[in-house]
Amino acid sequence: MLFRRKSSPPTRRQRMSEDPAEAKKPATFSYAGNSPRQPGASQPDAKGEKLGHFWLARVGLLIFLVAVTASAVNVLSLAPQATVLPLSGSQDKSFLRPTATYEAAADKLLTGSIWNHTKVTLDTGNLSQQMLKQFPELTDVSITVPLLAHRPLFYIEPAQPSLLLATPQGSYVLDTSGRALLKVGASSQLPDGLPVLTDQSGLTVDLNRQALSSAYVKFIQIVVAELAAKQYKTSNLVLPAGSSELDAHLAGQPYFVKFNLQDTDPRGEAGTFLATIASLKKQNVTPSQYVDVRVPGRAYYK
Repeated sequence: MLFRRKSSPPTRRQRMSEDPAEAKKPATFSYAGNSPRQPGASQPDAKGEKLGHFWLARVGLLIFLVAVTASAVNVLSLAPQATVLPLSGSQDKSFLRPTATYEAAADKLLTGSIWNHTKVTLDTGNLSQQMLKQFPELTDVSITVPLLAHRPLFYIEPAQPSLLLATPQGSYVLDTSGRALLKVGASSQLPDGLPVLTDQSGLTVDLNRQALSSAYVKFIQIVVAELAAKQYKTSNLVLPAGSSELDAHLAGQPYFVKFNLQDTDPRGEAGTFLATIASLKKQNVTPSQYVDVRVPGRAYYK
């Protein structure tokens, strides 16, 4: 009896190897995103794009900073031309010089230093002192820096003139304290009705210094006002040489009136004159040379 060896079924590994077609079959499913980059295909340069955005942002920032800086420089800059205005409350006081004279002096001071070209570095205090020193007729100078405009504002206040002192060296404007404010020139602007005092006593006059005592100035002002109140206008006042006398010449009258400047009662002397001349008029008497009221309570005429 013959026995045949029973053949064993092929294993799984053997069956797979025996099907070559199935082994060579490509995969039917894949993701396009996972496909490998093909040689020569153009792709965006991410690094160059980021670099471009970087420099574009930097250029924009630079332009903005330049614009801001230019605006700041423009706002803070000052022109070397000043505008001169009367100080608040002094509009009723007239300037003794043309406004253009003060503006020209202010412009010269502004151009004298580079620090005066900006609102931040402008030394207003120093400029005020220099203006006061140059123009003794000013009692105050206030400088304002405008917020948006470029011309600094110089507010000036003139002193109150009281007399015009005429001397052989020239005529000078005095303030109420007797200080010489200004030597009169062709461009001077004098207020109307300023009393004229002619000096024959040899006074020494220096600008911004005392030329006449304040007591004398006050005496003269009171006498002039008392006479004007009774329609007697003084045409000229004279300080004779070698005395403390004041000779008041009256407009339209052939005589003058002698006052004593050292007297402390100018109203009393003026009242004595007015009473004397009223009495003489009743007698149809007119003095031909003078009326002397230098002695308190008495009057002499010639």
